[in-house]
Amino acid sequence: MNGRPTEPDGLADTVRRQRRRRQHWLREGEPSMARFVGQIGVLGWIIVAPTLIGLFIGRWLDQKFGTGIFWSAPLLLIGVVVGCWSAWRWMHRQ
Repeated sequence: MNGRPTEPDGLADTVRRQRRRRQHWLREGEPSMARFVGQIGVLGWIIVAPTLIGLFIGRWLDQKFGTGIFWSAPLLLIGVVVGCWSAWRWMHRQ
């Protein structure tokens, strides 16, 4: 025993993280409205781009093999899933 009271797990880390956020906010200030709009635009394209790529590849395969929407539907769904997953990762990095 070193005489210091023990801290609950994670409490000290939470306090340090909150202090760093506050210091960053004091140093940088409030983000501008243009930055928020830009982030929304980037987030939209992160979701839309893989969706469109999946749809175009699916349509191309369907036209090539004459399969109706056999390839378009699953590749569209895969594109949406990849886009949402990418957006989720991007949001947690910001």
